[in-house]
Amino acid sequence: MNPQQSKSILVPTFKSVTLIDPSSITHIQAMQNYCKLHKDDGSHILASMSFGKVMKVLEPHDFFQCHKSYALKLNKVVRYHSCGKAELIGDAVVPVARRRKKDFLDAIVP
Repeated sequence: MNPQQSKSILVPTFKSVTLIDPSSITHIQAMQNYCKLHKDDGSHILASMSFGKVMKVLEPHDFFQCHKSYALKLNKVVRYHSCGKAELIGDAVVPVARRRKKDFLDAIVP
């Protein structure tokens, strides 16, 4: 494992800055100028930074942007449904855009 991948990241929220382990994040949801970081324990953090900035911070941590408003951690994918949705650990379901389907399937199948 790359030493950079085990480091926690600082995520600004509305009232504080939270230290979070990127490996605990299952997926990210864009919400206008904010992002909701969903964790594998079912909790979430509302980050006061844009989706693009969050993706730049998490770039070395194996995240894949599967939709214009969603990104997911590739090793948290349990299955892909033919209706265009990815199921993640913790029963979360995330849409996969049709134009990103091939790249997504190539990324999850070794």
